[in-house]
Amino acid sequence: MTPARIAILYLVISALWIALSDALLYRWLDDPMRLTYWQGLKGWFFIVLSALLVYALALRLKKVLSRELDVKRHHLALLRRKIYSDHLTGLPNRRAGLRTIRSWIQQAKSGQKQFYVMLLDLDNFKQINDTLGHAAGDQLILAVSKRLQAALTERQQLVRYGGNEFLWLCADVQNSAEAERRASEVVALFAQPFVIGPTTLRITASIGVVGYPHNGATQGALMRNVDLALHHSKLYRNCFKLYQSSMTRAMHYRFDLEQKMREALEQGRFDVFYQPVYDPRKARFTGAEALLRWPDEGGYISPADFIPVAEQSGQIRTLGAMVLMEACKVTQQLGERLGWPLSVSVNVSPKQFADERIIGDVRQALESSGLDPALLILEITEGVFLSNAIETGEILTQLMELSVALAMDDFGQGYSSLSYLRKHPFRYLKIDQVFIQGMDTSDQDRALVKASVAMAQALGLKVVGEGVETDTQKNLLTELGAHYLQGYYLARPMPADEYERFLMKEQVG
Repeated sequence: MTPARIAILYLVISALWIALSDALLYRWLDDPMRLTYWQGLKGWFFIVLSALLVYALALRLKKVLSRELDVKRHHLALLRRKIYSDHLTGLPNRRAGLRTIRSWIQQAKSGQKQFYVMLLDLDNFKQINDTLGHAAGDQLILAVSKRLQAALTERQQLVRYGGNEFLWLCADVQNSAEAERRASEVVALFAQPFVIGPTTLRITASIGVVGYPHNGATQGALMRNVDLALHHSKLYRNCFKLYQSSMTRAMHYRFDLEQKMREALEQGRFDVFYQPVYDPRKARFTGAEALLRWPDEGGYISPADFIPVAEQSGQIRTLGAMVLMEACKVTQQLGERLGWPLSVSVNVSPKQFADERIIGDVRQALESSGLDPALLILEITEGVFLSNAIETGEILTQLMELSVALAMDDFGQGYSSLSYLRKHPFRYLKIDQVFIQGMDTSDQDRALVKASVAMAQALGLKVVGEGVETDTQKNLLTELGAHYLQGYYLARPMPADEYERFLMKEQVG
């Protein structure tokens, strides 16, 4: 019943009570004294009855308001949980974690205290999602969160930061030594596998670590720097990295380099150099390896600096396609002018190889230049197999259909090169220059090179010895039966016009 209806009913009952009670009293009582007494008694009765009615209504109203307040509190709690909690794990979410950091900063300012923040990322989590499905990925996240929660201390907090990332907030860690010890313990938590349904998963985690206030005086600075530290740990995986100021300088350098790279690509300021390859059996140079060079302010920016930036920024495909196109064109033109076929080797990075468009880039370079596909050698390292061996195998098959040659580069550096040589149709094997350069003084290196040459010959592969820097190395490799030699002792990398003059001079000689 609404308040208005209650009020109207009360007025009607009151009016009837007054009218009827007065009529009855005047009819039954003739004595004025008794009439006055009963009228007073009637009035007090009405007052008490009204008070009881008001009290009952107040109690009812209180219950109604209490129920409404409980409902509002419940909805508010649900809303707060939705805003500040992760729906999958029940952990505080990103917003809650950042709010906690801001709160800790305020407390630390007044008490001159420190605290540490760890940002944890599960390695290769995307591969688990892609292989087993997102439901299995969610189950893994839940299992990881439970294991991490079990390792929390009283003054630490775990946050689902998003995706496969967790924040570990440590109010009880006061110096870098303690932070390193704690981060090491967290990494060790992943030593045991996770059982997800019928599948046993062995995963690792990478962690970035920062401390307040020496690694950042604001929440924004702390999160920016812990992300940088995490990025560096992801380069190695299954480890942790404490933030250092050099990481910020490196980030700015990479950013500036990326901007300069885009500008250099637009303006065509990259050059392709050629390092001639020598055939000791024919006693002449039969081709070259194409090497990308970036001239800048009177010198050259090292490929070791700009190639990783190109891979991270996605520019590696554009650079790679440019090198392929230029190398094939120059090699075909030089071969026609010299009167004998020249081969050219082009390095292909793992990032470049992971892009299926490389097939189209190779086909276009061959068709536009007219180069015989058998004269194009694509050099790859075993790193191309580490991300997705199945897709890599399919791309290798398509490249073989184009009749191009494949070379295993840096042989001897990795652990699985022999397996890849057996499974895939390589035609060349390039022995890592570390072993070549050690042949002069190390019996072990000499034995390793000898064994590599013998193995390659048994597999029907042609051996390339790279990094030849002395006459002794040249003679030893020739005696062992290496098919091709390459290095500064024989010829340095050079621009296309110098490469042409070099070959013509060799031809005349």
